[in-house]
Formats: sequence, structure tokens, C-alpha cells
Amino acid sequence: MSKSWKRPLFAGVSALAVMLTALWLDPVIAGKVPQISPLTGIAGFFSLVGDGFVLFCLAAALYLAGYFLKKDSLRDAGKDGFISILVSGITVNVLKAAFERPRIGYGADAVLRLLEEPRLFDLSGRLSSLPSGHTAVSFALAFTLSRRYPSMRFFFYATAALVAASRVYLGAHYPSDVVAGAILGVLAGWLLLKRAESPQRLKAAALVLLIVFVSFFKNGGYLLFDVDEAVFSEASREMYVTGDVITPAYNNEPRYDKPILIYWLMDLSFKLFSVSESAARFTSAAFGSLLVFMTFLFIRRVKGWLPGVFSALSLLLCMEYFTYSHSAVTDMTLTFFISASVYSFYLAAHEEGRLWPILFWVSAALAVLTKGAIGLVFPVAISLLYLAASPAGLKRFRGLLRPGYILIFLLVSAPWYIAQLYINGWEFFNAFVVKHHLQRFSGVISSHGGPFYYYIGVLLVGFFPWVAFLPSAIYRGVKERLLGGSALYLLSSVWFLFVLAFFTVARTKLPNYILPLFPAASILSGLAVAELAEGNRDRRAGLYILVLISVVLGAAMFILPHMEIRMDVAFPGVFFYSLGLIFLCTAAFGLAAFKAPKASFAGISALALILLIFLRLHALPPVNAYLQKTLYVYSKYAARNLGKTDTLATYEINRPSIPFYAGRTIIKTEKGDSCSLTGRSKYGKMLVITEASKQEDVKGPHGLEVIDSRGGYVLLGTPGQWPPVDAPHAP
Repeated sequence: MSKSWKRPLFAGVSALAVMLTALWLDPVIAGKVPQISPLTGIAGFFSLVGDGFVLFCLAAALYLAGYFLKKDSLRDAGKDGFISILVSGITVNVLKAAFERPRIGYGADAVLRLLEEPRLFDLSGRLSSLPSGHTAVSFALAFTLSRRYPSMRFFFYATAALVAASRVYLGAHYPSDVVAGAILGVLAGWLLLKRAESPQRLKAAALVLLIVFVSFFKNGGYLLFDVDEAVFSEASREMYVTGDVITPAYNNEPRYDKPILIYWLMDLSFKLFSVSESAARFTSAAFGSLLVFMTFLFIRRVKGWLPGVFSALSLLLCMEYFTYSHSAVTDMTLTFFISASVYSFYLAAHEEGRLWPILFWVSAALAVLTKGAIGLVFPVAISLLYLAASPAGLKRFRGLLRPGYILIFLLVSAPWYIAQLYINGWEFFNAFVVKHHLQRFSGVISSHGGPFYYYIGVLLVGFFPWVAFLPSAIYRGVKERLLGGSALYLLSSVWFLFVLAFFTVARTKLPNYILPLFPAASILSGLAVAELAEGNRDRRAGLYILVLISVVLGAAMFILPHMEIRMDVAFPGVFFYSLGLIFLCTAAFGLAAFKAPKASFAGISALALILLIFLRLHALPPVNAYLQKTLYVYSKYAARNLGKTDTLATYEINRPSIPFYAGRTIIKTEKGDSCSLTGRSKYGKMLVITEASKQEDVKGPHGLEVIDSRGGYVLLGTPGQWPPVDAPHAP
């Protein structure tokens, strides 16, 4: 390891260790520190010292003192301090808007408040705890001043630490909030003082901030969607509760749909952040962030800075990425490991060294632990097809087949499968291999079918606006496959076409299945856009397609409100007009790109970001409330009013969000089921959730009474004194 990496690596590991310790302390300390009068006054003083306005005034005073006293060092300290406070303050508010963590005392049912009143920024401050703004600006200024006046660094850092401690003592923040703020403040100060040495560090930091903002943007402010999100979350919650890390279970029954890695990761997330929507989605958001940044680093290494930035932006700023970085499912994690494997293969094929082959097989093994056989099939098939179509030929693949590399793959991927076969035998093999591999490919599972052009529609919507640049980029990759300069185009084209063809042939179809081709699509579009931005006039075909698609979508949005289309969730006309305006502005920037490509693509990227934010704030909440709010309310009601020996049941519905939010195993009953609800009611209280249309099937035969009915569902219970569903309750 080079010396240049030792110090940052040590700092990163240390920061991670401190952050993990703070997360462990969150439930122990937060809001539980005894308030002693003298200490409360001292904490209040330091909290005031850490206020952004006070520190701005301090920095301004330093600058003015240096100006009037004609001391450049004092003036520069004030200027750098002012900039560090400004940058860290802006960054804090961006991250607060993204993470949307309720402050201490506001966590109970916060998801409903966030769902019913979505907003970009929480001006009240009650739902924006992470990271601590006071701590961030204090440490940013402390770092900046310490570099100017090293002899006083203990005083500066001690003051910043007391500001951080005051925020925890006063119950305004969790320990992890202030640790995150301290890390952020130090980073902001370091980057600003190093800006003259390496201006690209600031650009890279801005890119990282954008990646984190988009990937985590309000992913805890809405309820888990049935079925997939909720079933993964509930199975992980049960692993968290039972401690069984070998066989995942849903509703206390083994679940063999997917391998173990996603459950381990979500279980770890619950251990770190407690059981919540944001914790359930943390794995997808984290691996999504890593995927985008890894793609940037890979393309920057191979092609340069500008192609790397545009490849990262086209992956980050599209609907498919946003959807699955905000979903508690396997797909983003799988896509990360498949992409890591393919990137490692490409570097192994074009560079010397043993690191890349090892990373190829380790990444493939982790992909296999995430979703099974395709974790190996995709990287290997893409690698072989690329080599077969390139001048290098298939002989280059032999280097990856050394016994040591294969052994590494087996050591990582095989033990869990061996353990499952030993413990559960044919039951595991039949469910995991036969049903969820062979039958899912050859037949339609759960009515998830579609025509052969199904994924074309997914790409047009899910990869807008960057989809416009795919045809010409793929054409180049195929046409110029024998040219050395087109190797990356060829790899990405092979990757894209193989995954698309694979899932087009498969009988079961879902939008998330083709997520593994999106990194390839982003590279193709990123390379094409970078060439256009650099003045290559031969790549303009994509601009015509972009303008055409944007105009069609924009016109459709203006027409939709005037059509009599029945929708379960009614959106006002201004919603569609706003979308139409975004699409038409995209078309305008597409036209402007013929003359000023760089500025225009910056505008297109900004519009893509605005589109995602707009849909998250104005489209997702009403849809989520329509589908999930009633089930959430009924499940929480059951959690409050049922004892350990009581029964919560469902009738002819499959809604995994119910056991997740109720925090208990449920009895699932179907029409004609031999399980007698009447018999169970003799052993304690019972609640049943079903669709409103089926309430008579349950109410009469089992002597139940209707407690509440709303949102297409009905809550029934054994006769007795049940409080109203909306009655006030203790948090």
C-alpha cells in the first residue's frame, strides 16, 4: 500500500469506528441525560456558540480585524472560516433534507407525518436531525483556524467538542448526529484548504454529495410497499429478533426465494439504526451510492474525468435507479456486485496484476449470495461475449480460470448453500432452484408476464432522458468492435444487449429485473454525452431522439388532464402540467445542446434531478398512502391492543407489511381453509384484517364485529371493548 493512502485509510477507519460507536450509544443516551441546572446553562451557552449565525459573525470579525490591522493571516483565517461555515452549513441542510431523521421525541408515527406533509426542507427542524448543523459548522471552523494557528488547535477543537456535547446533553440530537456533523465539518475544512492544490477534489466532493442526496432522498418518509419490500423487511426483522442467520424466515416459516446476503445486510442495518423504513432501505441506498461512485471511478480511470462524470450522472439521475435505491429489495445490491465483477474483468483484461481477477471472482461470489445463479452467469457470459467479439479472443479468459481464483469464489459463495442443503435438503432445492430459477425463467410466476417489447417501455420511462443516446452508442460498440478505442463501447454494448435479451426471453417479467443493465446503459450514454460536450458533431443523433421523446411526453402530460381516465389516485391538473413543463424544458435544452452542449447537458441533468424530486414529493406520497396507509394503521392498532397470546389474522390477502408493522406472526387464512378462526378466538382476543368486499365471509361465520372500515379494507375483532382505531395513544 502506498504511503499516500495510509493516512486517509486510517482516518476513514477511525471515523467509521467512532460512527459505529455513536450508533450503538444512540438508544442508550439520546434523550435520557439527566438535566442538572448548572450544566444545562453551560450546555445552552455552548449550543449558542455553535449557532451558524454566531460563527459567521466571528469569522466576519476576524476578517475585519485583519483588514483594519493589515494582518493578512488574520484576514485569510476569517475568509477561510467564513467559506468553511457556509459550505458545511449548505451541505448539512442538503443532507438533512435527504436523510429526514426525526429528532428525539418525534419518532413515533413520524412516517405518517412525513407521508402526509412531504416537503423538500423541514423549516421546523423537528424532522431534520442528521447531521448536526451546530457541530458541523463548529468543527469546520475549528479545523480551518487550527491550520492557521496550530498552537491553539486544542482550544478550537475542545470548543467544537463542547458544542457537540451540548447538543446531545440538551436532547436536541442523537450521538450519531453530532459525530456525523463533526466528520462533515472536518472534511469541509480540509477540502477548502486543499482547493488550490487539487481543484478536482471539490468537484468530486460535490459529486459525492449529489450521489448521497439522490440515493437517500427521503427514503424513510413513506411506508413499505407490499409485497416485495415488505416481505424482505419482515424476513430481515425476524432474523433480527430470532438471531437465526442461516435460514431466513417470513411469518415464522422458511423463505427460500433469495439467498442470504440481503437478509444479513438488512439485519445489520436494523442492528445499527433500529427497525424502520429507512433502515430497511438503507442497504439499497448505500449500495446504490457505491455503484454510482464506482462507475465514476472506473470510467475516469479508463476514459477520463468528463466521461466519468456523465456516466455517473446518467446512472444516478434516472427513474429506475431512484426507484430501486429507495426499495428494500435485492436488485441494487445485486447490480453493484455484478457491475464490480464486470469492471474488474475489464481491468484484468487490459491491465496487469492479480488484484482484478480476485475482485472479479469475489464480486461474482457475493452476487451469487445475493440472488443466485445470475450472479455468476452474467459476469462470465458478458466477459466471454466481449472477448469473443474483440481482437483479444477467448484466450484472455484463461487467466481468470486459475484454480486459486475458482477456490476463492467457492470459499465465499458455497458455504451457505452447503449449509442450507444440509439443513433443509430437498425443500430448499425445490423452492430455490426449481421454482425461483427454472420456473421463473421458463414460466410466468405470480402473473408477472408481459409482451416481448415489455422492457423497451421500461427503458423509455426508467432511463429518461439518457435513453435517447443509447441507439447510436450501441451501434458504435457493435460496428467498431475491432477498434481499440471502442473497447469500452463494445463491453457496455455486450453487457446491455445480453441482459436485455436474457430477460426478454424469460417468461416472468418485472421492471426491476433489468436493473443490472443500467450501469452499462449509463456508460454508453455517458460516453456519448461526453463526446457531444467536447464538440463531436457525429454524435448528434441522440439529441434529435431526446427532443422527440421529450416533446411527446410533454404533450401527453398537457393532454392527460382533459381525458376521462379513471385513476385510483386522483392527481390535480397542475401535477400533469408541471411534469409537462419539465419535459418541454428538457426538449429546449436538447435543442440548445446543438450550440452549447456543456451548459445544456448541465441543464438537462438539473431537470432530471428536479423530475425525481418532484415525483418523490408529489406522486409517491398519495400512491403510497392509498396502497399502504390503512394497513399500517390497522397493524399498529393490533400491536397496541393485542397481547402475546392473542391472535392477528388476515383473510384472503397477502400483505407482508402487516406482520412487519404489527411486529408479530400472523395467521393467514383463505376461503375454505381448515384453520378455524372461531376456535382461535376462544384462547384470547383476535383481530382480522381483510378486504371490505370479503367482510361478510368472516364476520358472520366467526362471530366477529367490525371495528373499522376504510381504504378498501376492514378490521374485525372478537366481540368486546375495542378502542377506536384513531383514539389517541401513548407513543
